[in-house]
Amino acid sequence: MSASGFTPFETLAVVGLGLIGGSFAKDVRRLGLAHRILGYDNNAEYRTEISSRNLVDYLAAVPDKKITEAQLILLAVPVKAFAKVISQIRPHLSSDAVLTDVSSVKSPLLNTMCSPENAAIRFVGGHPITGSENFGPSASQDNLFAGKHFILTPSKNTDRNVLRTVRELWESLGAEVSEMDAEAHDQMFASVSHLPHLLAYASIHAITNSDKPDALGQSGAGLKDFSRIASSSPEMWADIFLENQENLLPRMNTFKDAMTDLEDAIMRNDKEKLIELLTLAKTERDRWMT
Repeated sequence: MSASGFTPFETLAVVGLGLIGGSFAKDVRRLGLAHRILGYDNNAEYRTEISSRNLVDYLAAVPDKKITEAQLILLAVPVKAFAKVISQIRPHLSSDAVLTDVSSVKSPLLNTMCSPENAAIRFVGGHPITGSENFGPSASQDNLFAGKHFILTPSKNTDRNVLRTVRELWESLGAEVSEMDAEAHDQMFASVSHLPHLLAYASIHAITNSDKPDALGQSGAGLKDFSRIASSSPEMWADIFLENQENLLPRMNTFKDAMTDLEDAIMRNDKEKLIELLTLAKTERDRWMT
């Protein structure tokens, strides 16, 4: 039985079956949103896990001619792999198939899809605002998207039927769907996602490169909570940082300025200024995150 009001796909394909792609496949199967799921992943160890977890009905390393059968294809691969994967899909893609993705950087893929060889593909970008520091098929879970925000990033040329199809799919998975311009999305998530991940990695580097690297073994809940995302996939986040560097680098400079303000207040023993800066941060966090 499918989710209420949703007409299931006959065949749906997922390229990349890690945390997001694997969780997507799990819920599509559990909710009856597709009669058949094709899966593709170029990691041999992952394919063994995918098979053992029965995530898909057909599994191969790279997109092949069977993908012609899919009415919708989800790309859940590192952003640097997009161009290569699309070139693998394109020769086999049905003319009425819908292509979408789940990356946290949208403009580069949109530019790729606007190239002459891809312009005829029925595509809309998407980004589920959820995840985990864990990765791979073993990290996949039921209901990962339920109650979470999902952002669609259509262009002015996006087919309204394509947009509606992808919106209805994610709403059937329990997500709260909204739309945003791709460039505005990348600017925003450079601040609220990409910079915090970078800082989590940097904080661990700062400790391990100090004269007390073993201090990590004595860390409490505060550092563990703050640095949790530094356990995320290095390959995935390296791609994100590089693909969104135009927006990330200015945010890094803003952070350096904030650190300079705090450093100056501490060096001058200026408790009043320090409290002012800390209070400002606390107030803004409490305003938006409570």
